[in-house]
Amino acid sequence: ESGVGLILKRCRPDRSMKVGLVGLGAGTTAVYGREGDQYRFYEINPEVERLARRYFSYLSDSKAKTEVVLGDARLQLERESPQDYDALILDAFSGDGVPVHLLTSEAFDIYRMHLKPDGVIAAHVSNRHLDLWPVLRAQAERLGQRSISVSNPRDKTGASDSVWVLMSSNEVLLGHDELKKRQAKDDGRKVLWTDARSDLMAILLKRD
Repeated sequence: ESGVGLILKRCRPDRSMKVGLVGLGAGTTAVYGREGDQYRFYEINPEVERLARRYFSYLSDSKAKTEVVLGDARLQLERESPQDYDALILDAFSGDGVPVHLLTSEAFDIYRMHLKPDGVIAAHVSNRHLDLWPVLRAQAERLGQRSISVSNPRDKTGASDSVWVLMSSNEVLLGHDELKKRQAKDDGRKVLWTDARSDLMAILLKRD
């Protein structure tokens, strides 16, 4: 029911997908892979890959072809030839220390180079302290794309909502019924980050 699940399962095109993923974790996103899909993870910490392979089986059990590229995702993508991703998943912003260099105009120029014209960038922005949608909204506008925020309902265990921002010029995809049902209201606020300037204070979540 999460934004990434909807993109990679319910709303996916009827063909094989090539997916880039920034942030490995336990490798859980690999479960969405189908026969013929390619999932390429970018992970900065070698220890994360070691733990993901030793204690979890998401990578080995995936039906997709999976690969882990070690190193800073932005630097690795900058060195690669265009990958033509159907989807680029950014899942590195949920902790207390947000990697700002992955959210600047210069970073999104690199992401756009690796994305198909009708591809989608999906960013996991669930965060206890920061509202990252204005940053994604500003980048989408700069690139001539549209952004929407989707969340899955709080479950019975009381777990927090999972919030994802989707950026694309693919109006058919963003207009999918499954996404529209979970779409958040857009307040239009934009905060543009560049390598020269970023402002965390401008996106602090307000407390009641």
